[in-house]
Amino acid sequence: MASSTLGPDEHPTIRTPDQRVRVFISSTLEELAPERKAAREAIADLHLTPVFFEAGARPYPPRELYRAYLAQSDVFVGLYWQRYGWVAPSMEISGLEDEYRLSGGKHRLIYIKSPAPDRDPGLDALLDRIRAEDVASYKEFNTPGELRELLANDLAVLLTERFTQAQGTPHPKTSPPVPVPRGPLVDREQERSRIKELLLREDVGLLTVTGPGGVGKTRVAEHVAGDVGAEFSDGVAFVPLSGLRDAHLVMPTIAQAFHLSPEPGQSAVESLVQYLQHLRLLLVIDNFEHVLAAAREVAQVLAVSPGLTILATSREPLRVRGEHVEPMLPLALPDPTHLPDLRWLGQVPAVALFVERAREARPAFALTAQNADAVDEICHRLDGLPLALELTAAVLSVLTPDALLTRLEQHLPLPARGARDLPERHQTMRNTIAWSYDLLGSAEQRFFRRLAVFAGGFTLDAAQIVCADADMGPAGPADDTAVLERLALLLDKSLVQVQPEASAEPRFTMLETIREYAEEQLAASGEEADLRRRHLAYFLAKADAVPLTHPPDQWKGMHIEQERHNLRQALDWALEDEDPDSALGLCGCLGWYWFLGNQDEGRRRLRQVLDVAPTSRIRHRARALIAYGLVLAWHQGDESARAAREALSIFEEIRDSPGAAAAKLLIVLDPNEQDERSQERLLVEAESAFRAVDDRVGEATVWQLRTELGLHIGNLELASSAGTMALNRFRELGDIWGVAGMLGDLAETARRRGDYRAALEMCEESLALARTHGIRYVEQEELPRLGDLFTLLGEFDRAAKLHGESLDLANRIGDRVGAAHVYEGMGLLARRRGDPALAARYHRQALTVYRELGHRTGIRVRALPGPVQALSLSNLGYCYEMLGDLAEAERCHREALALAREHGEALSVVLCIDGLASVAAASGQAERAARLLGSAAAIRSRSGTPLVQPERADVERVTAAARRSLGGRAFDRAYRQGQTLDLESTMKEAEL
Repeated sequence: MASSTLGPDEHPTIRTPDQRVRVFISSTLEELAPERKAAREAIADLHLTPVFFEAGARPYPPRELYRAYLAQSDVFVGLYWQRYGWVAPSMEISGLEDEYRLSGGKHRLIYIKSPAPDRDPGLDALLDRIRAEDVASYKEFNTPGELRELLANDLAVLLTERFTQAQGTPHPKTSPPVPVPRGPLVDREQERSRIKELLLREDVGLLTVTGPGGVGKTRVAEHVAGDVGAEFSDGVAFVPLSGLRDAHLVMPTIAQAFHLSPEPGQSAVESLVQYLQHLRLLLVIDNFEHVLAAAREVAQVLAVSPGLTILATSREPLRVRGEHVEPMLPLALPDPTHLPDLRWLGQVPAVALFVERAREARPAFALTAQNADAVDEICHRLDGLPLALELTAAVLSVLTPDALLTRLEQHLPLPARGARDLPERHQTMRNTIAWSYDLLGSAEQRFFRRLAVFAGGFTLDAAQIVCADADMGPAGPADDTAVLERLALLLDKSLVQVQPEASAEPRFTMLETIREYAEEQLAASGEEADLRRRHLAYFLAKADAVPLTHPPDQWKGMHIEQERHNLRQALDWALEDEDPDSALGLCGCLGWYWFLGNQDEGRRRLRQVLDVAPTSRIRHRARALIAYGLVLAWHQGDESARAAREALSIFEEIRDSPGAAAAKLLIVLDPNEQDERSQERLLVEAESAFRAVDDRVGEATVWQLRTELGLHIGNLELASSAGTMALNRFRELGDIWGVAGMLGDLAETARRRGDYRAALEMCEESLALARTHGIRYVEQEELPRLGDLFTLLGEFDRAAKLHGESLDLANRIGDRVGAAHVYEGMGLLARRRGDPALAARYHRQALTVYRELGHRTGIRVRALPGPVQALSLSNLGYCYEMLGDLAEAERCHREALALAREHGEALSVVLCIDGLASVAAASGQAERAARLLGSAAAIRSRSGTPLVQPERADVERVTAAARRSLGGRAFDRAYRQGQTLDLESTMKEAEL
């Protein structure tokens, strides 16, 4: 008979009756029996499988049994009230807490019953831990019925969000690519094989390759990533950290590499967890040694991302729990007491690499009996460090091995034989770089050390202006011949490399070990302060050239991404040197960069800089305030408008009319600015100011905002005419971003007019431009819009596919508002398919997000029909009506109407009035329904907004029902009465 005891890592295979999604319910048996029954019913209603470990047979010890059930479940549901549960003799915690700890990596839904006057201290401690970890949905309930409703809604949303990919929606592959290795590795097969084996083990989540600078960690990681990429269904991503010194920027840098944009209040860690926890991905993080304080955050992401494997390179271990360390040693050397013959000597790894690199410098080079002793001695002096061997071999273009050895003997003491500990290898590497540096002429040395002022690479233009000397010509881009010659010399000697990035302008960089040495030399030269000033002045001049109204072509996409380390460094230096004016100037340019995907960093740095000089009244402060307002505009409209108004006062004081115009555009976006005449006055003043200085982009931006204002107030004629003007101007200017955005606004205008085919054509063109040029925020807007259009056209399968892509994108980049917009679209689709219960769940989820964020209106939703909360409530009201709950339907429509009226959006008001008419007709109040229908029709007529789908179907249904009940003549009379009502009278009618 088999033993009933399992090994610590073994789990029995226990099958539920089918292979549906399984939901594990964790709860003590001492309490909550009615709640467990309610949870079981909620799960079964969704055709999922509830799992209770106590319901099975027990051939295994209880702990192994619930571990097996939990391991084979997809979702963890924790039900807690007052009892902590029993602690077994061999355990330090209860089974209840053990189940929670073992659920890491699964979808967690936590429900706490209240009140709980006699809660056990152990349970209090567990709940505190759950709240602190902040990796689970956490809600309170009072009754079994309330729990059933909460759980059903949360599971429905979870299935939509998290299992879309399993239902066939492809996951967008936007991981940062792995650099293509330069040539084959020399003698790293054992390390390569061992690393590959470790990475593919299920118990290895973090593997750190350690070793001294120059030992070849990065190159081995690049090769291994290529070897195992096919084993990871979501691919391999590569994130270099060599330009960072601030550990707080590590997680934002990784999130940015995946094109993730955390929501306000959401950390980069949370954004990464949201994206990575359901992927099977290898993430390579290179050069971690300077930011080891971020290791804890990496471990947090790894702990809740079961399909994620991290390969890190660092000069020392990360020292977090679960880390596996693979030391990388220098290349093997020949036995100094017994040299092999030439054939075998050339196969010794250190010699093989040296000879290979020597042939790159001098193609005719060969290992011979005459130079073998010198080559052997050179390799020993360099400790077999690959980078040292490569740097030294490059000199063979002008020296023989014997001459090279003589030079080495003059500069380096002979290293001690025997064991080579890490500090000695570091010293060898530094001495090798020093030797290469000493071989340069004085002008080349000066140029080399000055290049250390750049972080993350540099362009030829930057090197010319920042690092040029009098003997190299004027400090400017006019004559870059001398700079090119010196760069070519440094490239030949492997002291500088060309960055392997797609860019119209070549970029150059230094390996981190070499840059550190160059920094030492720069500091010792006495030139560092002057070079920092030059560096700051160069990037400040670039920043001043960035217009306030629109992201310029030269700073879009990869260009600003490539310069982000330099810009951050310049900003840090400005603050260190107590130069707030320059810091403010840099922030004025970085506003667009932060706005387009790094808003959390933007809010933090802008607030820091603005607080340094709170009373400054200079142009740079005004530009920084515009940047601050821009970063806040999506989700914090009130604070954005306050920053814009302060900027306006400064611009007006210094008589900068284009700057004042830009500030006015931000003020127009203030969600509390509801006076249409005031908004139009600001737009007219801004347009005039831009025209006076021939700022054609600024003019087009005014027309773009006027388009969105027209959509906001339901004036489709204004939206169409202004939108067409803006689109034509952006096309003339070749402004792809502007064209993509305006096509989206005009698609929305066409949709509201009922011209779905025209809307579809413009929406598809906008989406294609956004995807081709990487304009993420436009893609976020157009995907759900396209899904809605296919719903309206009756192409439900295509709509469902697009909504799946939309939701995946929103979740991937951490855009909760975008996800809520998708829920609205999915709710509309479900209602059109005749499933009001599912539709209601989607609309409730959207409403929850909007309420949590305090989101009613703002820049992101100006082009949507009405305040988003009002739209959700109105849609929810229709769902309740279809489900037969007329009281709840009326409550939703009334609340929606109050919100719509508060924000003055005619279309939203009309939708809510239509909804109340529908409830009135269903309640037997046909005459009141007819008056409300007439009033809504009159408002549409006055605003130039036609009746289109899906509203048309609802209005026609209600009209037919009321007409049947009243008779044609009585209905027409009541309808005409409604048409004569003004808005106040209509509101009174609606409130009856």
